[in-house]
Amino acid sequence: MTSAVKSIAKSLPYPVFLRLYYGWERFCLAPRAEFVRRSAGIPLLEEIDLRQFKTSDSLFILGSGPSINHISDGRWREIKRNDTVGFNWWLYHSLVPKFYFLESFEREAAPEHFECYLSLARARAADYAGTIKIAMELHKTGTQTVLALDSGFKQNLFAAHSVAVPARDENELDCAFRYLQRIGSFNRGGRFSHLLKHAASLTSLLVFAVKLGYKRVVLCGIDLKTSSYFFQDRTLYSQSWELPGAAACERHQTDVPLTWRVPVNRVVASIKRLIYDPADIQLLIESRQSALWPMLKEAEF
Repeated sequence: MTSAVKSIAKSLPYPVFLRLYYGWERFCLAPRAEFVRRSAGIPLLEEIDLRQFKTSDSLFILGSGPSINHISDGRWREIKRNDTVGFNWWLYHSLVPKFYFLESFEREAAPEHFECYLSLARARAADYAGTIKIAMELHKTGTQTVLALDSGFKQNLFAAHSVAVPARDENELDCAFRYLQRIGSFNRGGRFSHLLKHAASLTSLLVFAVKLGYKRVVLCGIDLKTSSYFFQDRTLYSQSWELPGAAACERHQTDVPLTWRVPVNRVVASIKRLIYDPADIQLLIESRQSALWPMLKEAEF
């Protein structure tokens, strides 16, 4: 799409622009993602009914914030009694979740991270053999991690196509969510091939929880106040704290507004208001260290 066409499209009324965008995504990005999926030999997520793996009404989403290291043993026992889903660098943690999401990225964009992730996935392949793994963001160009993964880590690995939400502010974000809701993007069911993605992988996991019918979702390690990771604690993770380029800063990058990206804390607020609350789904946080507190209540069991 040329810059002139993009400029004209962006000047249209948002509902018109949104439909044009999804047309472009369907005919341009989706075929690219499908090509990568087939090249990697990964089946679509819709080929498996995920409801057969659901064993609790609560889902714990496991993020990589430093508050993970402050969860008590008693709380970990409670978390392990419920369904769990980790993503991206969660592989550093000893707890193996029931579900795991990975956002495919390109070697050309971050070569050190690329090799670091492949090495980590290789080391955890046997541990994660029984975990349902879901790869997203396959539409990117360049050499992607899903194309370079060892065969061992590809066991129980499926692909879900990313559905972006192009939004410059919260009003446009709400408009997009309502449109996706009308066309059934958040309907419950165990078989699906697409998941929403805006600002952060967290948004995909929140929709994943809705589609599988969880009644309570607890966010662990979704701190957002910092870009530090739990595994940067040398006393606890002596072999993993040196993730290339993982420097701490005052605010997580996904919570910083960009022209076409609403900060993730506002995205979570919209998902709660428009999707979770009407469905009577509780959205909670594990720790008050999260920037989402007090908007979200602390989980109590």
